[in-house]
Amino acid sequence: MTMATGEAPAEVASTELPEIVKTVQEAWDKVEDKYAVSSLVVAGGVALWGSTGLISAIDRLPLIPGVLELVGIGYSGWFAYKNLVFKPDREALIAKIKDTYKEVIGSS
Repeated sequence: MTMATGEAPAEVASTELPEIVKTVQEAWDKVEDKYAVSSLVVAGGVALWGSTGLISAIDRLPLIPGVLELVGIGYSGWFAYKNLVFKPDREALIAKIKDTYKEVIGSS
């Protein structure tokens, strides 16, 4: 359409990518020990790759996935009964989550 009218193409709106890249570059420049951070990233990638291999190997075993699913369902039911069914327990769980959030984030 712009070629038919002879108008110059409009500038494309900038996306968030350059801002994100700039933020990452600034954070990387602030890192003092780049070798340690790079090593941690590589070790995390290797651990992720290894854990996916381990999980797929466990998934191929005959009874283990069904047993683990039953354990997960049982634990979820126990957690819901213990912390979510009754109001005082629910309030205690919410207070504990808020306290943990404040410890992690820090109060400012």
